[in-house]
Amino acid sequence: MSGLLSLPQFHLLRPWGLLLIPFAVGLWWWLRHRTRPGVELQGQVAPHLLRHLIIQPGNSTILTPVNVLLPVWLLGALAVAGPAWRRQSSPFADDQAQMIIVMRVADSMLTDDLPPSRLERCRVKLAELLVERGGAGTGLIAYNGSAHLVMPVTDDGDVINHMLQALDPTVMPSEGDALVAAIDLASKQLARQAVGGSVLVVTDSVTPTAIAALDSQNRSGFPVQFYVPLRTDAALIASGVPIAAKTLSAPVQSVSSDDTDISRLVARADQTLVAANDSDATAWQDEGYFLVPFLLVAGLLWSRRGWSVGL
Repeated sequence: MSGLLSLPQFHLLRPWGLLLIPFAVGLWWWLRHRTRPGVELQGQVAPHLLRHLIIQPGNSTILTPVNVLLPVWLLGALAVAGPAWRRQSSPFADDQAQMIIVMRVADSMLTDDLPPSRLERCRVKLAELLVERGGAGTGLIAYNGSAHLVMPVTDDGDVINHMLQALDPTVMPSEGDALVAAIDLASKQLARQAVGGSVLVVTDSVTPTAIAALDSQNRSGFPVQFYVPLRTDAALIASGVPIAAKTLSAPVQSVSSDDTDISRLVARADQTLVAANDSDATAWQDEGYFLVPFLLVAGLLWSRRGWSVGL
């Protein structure tokens, strides 16, 4: 949710409140005319004598009760109309969006171009990710030739980290690339949750068969991002990950030597919570209440001696 006012989102919750504006302007005009000096004597004193009996006010009387009434009434009408341009945060949403880590556990992940291996580097980085997310709901799915739920969504990062350490290609029942099945399984897990979530695919390659399966399904589920344990851009292009990511409209993040990769992954995951809170299911926030203090300050002017408007 943006705190800035954007015209496409700005609207009035109670537009009928604007009907008070012409009434306020008309009443102000009548009061202004009625409180002019000498208006009570019109019709009782000859006009050529009346103008000599009236003391015209100076410029210091611009700030009069009648003149102050109009902006106060207009501000009050706007407050009643209920201006709104942002949605309320759901009181049932977690502080951070949930995430399903989908990790490929294949023999290629044992390659040592990222010492000690791609798999071990991912374990270390994902442990940092769990710490950075601070107990936000996280699940774990492992895939190779088939996809398997290792741990449902939990806020216990230590359990997820323990399961990550146990993952090894030898425990996977078959070779292959069941990326589509893994993402489907992750989407089903997220669909059971009440808040927004995303899928983090950790893999060093996507086969042409898996890419074709992604393309044919025209997927429109939860947001996906790829995390790739590859050292060079050439290796990334050859991995097929960019093509799969383009099919899913997903960003790709490579492993970095510092913590910038983890920060970016967490930031993108949290954006799914913002999108969930900005959905049509959440109510618009009534900003008219923020105008009340201005009305109260204006009301203090009526504590001045002699300030009154006679009807």
